[in-house]
Amino acid sequence: MKDGTISENTKCPYCGAKNSIESKFCNFCYENLHIPKENRAELKLDKTLKEKLNPKDANKSKEKKEIKNFYIRMAIIAGLFIFYTQWLRKENYFSFLDNINLAFHEAGHIFLGFFGHFITMAGGTIFQLLIPSLCLFHFYSRGSNLGWQLCLFWIGQNFLNISIYAGDAIRQALPLVAGGVHDWTYLLTATGLIAHTYFIGKLIFFIGSAIIFLSFYFMANDAINEAMPHQVSETM
Repeated sequence: MKDGTISENTKCPYCGAKNSIESKFCNFCYENLHIPKENRAELKLDKTLKEKLNPKDANKSKEKKEIKNFYIRMAIIAGLFIFYTQWLRKENYFSFLDNINLAFHEAGHIFLGFFGHFITMAGGTIFQLLIPSLCLFHFYSRGSNLGWQLCLFWIGQNFLNISIYAGDAIRQALPLVAGGVHDWTYLLTATGLIAHTYFIGKLIFFIGSAIIFLSFYFMANDAINEAMPHQVSETM
């Protein structure tokens, strides 16, 4: 507080990122900021008084912030779309994100290794989808729309990676981290679907693509809903 003015921002005690004092969780590391309720209440009262005294300035500030969020979201969508097109341009594309996915994949074999051979072999694929799904629910429960929408994209991206692995079940051209049996060769053989490897790979890729575009829809919808009221008011 300087000269009786309440600071609207605070530093996260865990990562040092700047956050609004109205935020309960850090926008970067998502740790609890532990801001006293009376501080938030005092700031809210102060802002209410300012908005009543200077309504035009308050509206302009809010509009600038929401328009900025609109462009940020649209830039994220554009960047992720370009990232997605790499799977269309290159067969068996392996991205930087797949290094993370691979770690979860291998962990799945270990953690689900007590539930029989079939589940052990499927454990890698299960964990590739389970971990980002848990992250999605975590961010959704905290009200972080962009957070869970990015996790939804991550789930779709995992499907793209899985589609390459499944489509390789007959050729087995992909290098295996630990050697041994190809996961999807075993899974499709055990389920009697090995003859349909190509179709299954393409189906999984289609599912992943649909999930990715669904994440784009949610991101764009939030961005448009924020920007639309200002565009309407400018035309009136």
